[in-house]
Amino acid sequence: MAQMTDGVTVAVDPAPPAEIASLNPRDGTVVGRVPIHGPAEVAAAVGRARAAQVGWGRLTPRERGVHLRRVRVQLARQAEQLAEVIAAETGKLPFEAVAEVASAVMLLSHTAARTHRALAPRRVGSYPLFVKRAEVRYEPFGVVGVISPWNYPAFVPMQALSGALGAGNTAVLKPSELTPLTGVLLAEIVNAAGVPLVEVVTGAGPTGAALCAAGVDKIAFTGSPTTARKILRAAADTLTPTVMELGGKDAMIVCPDADPIAAARTAAGACFANAGQTCVAIERVLVTPEHHRAVRDELVDRAGRVSIGAITQPGHLEVIEHRLADAVSKGAVVVAGGHRRPDRGPNYFEPTVVDGVTLEMDLALYETFGPVLAIMPVADVDEAIQVANSTDFGLSGCVFGRDSAVVERVLAEVRTGGLSVNDAATTVALPALPFGGVRHSGFGRLHGDAGLHEFSVTKSVATNRLRRTQPLAALLARPSTPSPALLAKAVRLLWGRK
Repeated sequence: MAQMTDGVTVAVDPAPPAEIASLNPRDGTVVGRVPIHGPAEVAAAVGRARAAQVGWGRLTPRERGVHLRRVRVQLARQAEQLAEVIAAETGKLPFEAVAEVASAVMLLSHTAARTHRALAPRRVGSYPLFVKRAEVRYEPFGVVGVISPWNYPAFVPMQALSGALGAGNTAVLKPSELTPLTGVLLAEIVNAAGVPLVEVVTGAGPTGAALCAAGVDKIAFTGSPTTARKILRAAADTLTPTVMELGGKDAMIVCPDADPIAAARTAAGACFANAGQTCVAIERVLVTPEHHRAVRDELVDRAGRVSIGAITQPGHLEVIEHRLADAVSKGAVVVAGGHRRPDRGPNYFEPTVVDGVTLEMDLALYETFGPVLAIMPVADVDEAIQVANSTDFGLSGCVFGRDSAVVERVLAEVRTGGLSVNDAATTVALPALPFGGVRHSGFGRLHGDAGLHEFSVTKSVATNRLRRTQPLAALLARPSTPSPALLAKAVRLLWGRK
């Protein structure tokens, strides 16, 4: 923008937008608008969360569990309302939106039930100081900053919120700029139970950066490795601990003795659900020669009959098409789908199956995050394990087979945070199992007791078993010290034998 000043044209930066419009990916209509929060508003939100945390953190784990059950009731009662907003902002199928809310309810329910058990003080052995009593306690960090994505805008933030709140923290949630209304409504539902546990700040990247710089005590992020690196650099300046869930490139290994039809149907469901926009989606099927044709034919049939929602992220259709073009140029064959569906709307891409994918293709190595399933023929299970480990990601995956020894070898050698046997994505569906990845899929764990511990400060406590026990540290201040040779002899006597 330019303006005239004393007859001279000078450049003037346009005023930054004051709000974000949330658009429905199905047709581009405006769902609603939210303000863009700057550093001052973010700092104020963190301040309010810190004030609320004082009373919340003083409650016992059992008392917090009781309150979280009230939140669960509130969330279940407003499930339909929340699902309608999710479907409008993401373009996913209505059933998928309700299923997402149900998953969030179940996760919160499990956390509420486990809080007092997982966070109870835990006795440990006091060897070699047997006159002492040793105990591990769990205390809250304070305020947790939660930066969440758009693909599951209720369930994904609940993965962090359930553990953070259960551990006695309050939270400041920065939802994706593509799904801000879901984040606002989710926080309203949580806070409707009577305690202001979650503050919400809305905006794009600068708002997230402001949250990282606002003095939170821990950051929970779900998203891309690129954004994660920016957050980690910001967190390094203040030594703020983080937990990162960064997506995956999940593989299904189909062993020679597997049921190929069951494997193919499972792969189709685990890939095409939510239009492939799932971090634990099966994107690669590694199949031995015995079942190659049967798996391919079943996948083609399923792809032609399944219903999926829209692609949520603007510009991502081009990414999907680039992945396909690269694979085809290097010898792969599109055996189902492969095209946009403008007849359904501007952001639809049909379920797609690509055969003959190899490690030279981007489709084999990088997350597609769309309804595209790559079939990768392998000679045997050994090669399948090697191919499964060929990417930088390691979030989840699965194996289909009947031979328990072979299955156990796959479980031991495939480097991921979780694996399902004769099914897919079940590790994230079981609230008691820790959820998280390795390598570029992130670090830290959500869900279950591990999720509660992730958002707790572990405090070690040592007390005397008897009232008259003399302080051991006082021995270090004696006028004379024992003979070093005598001490060394005692060490050899106690621990120098096999």
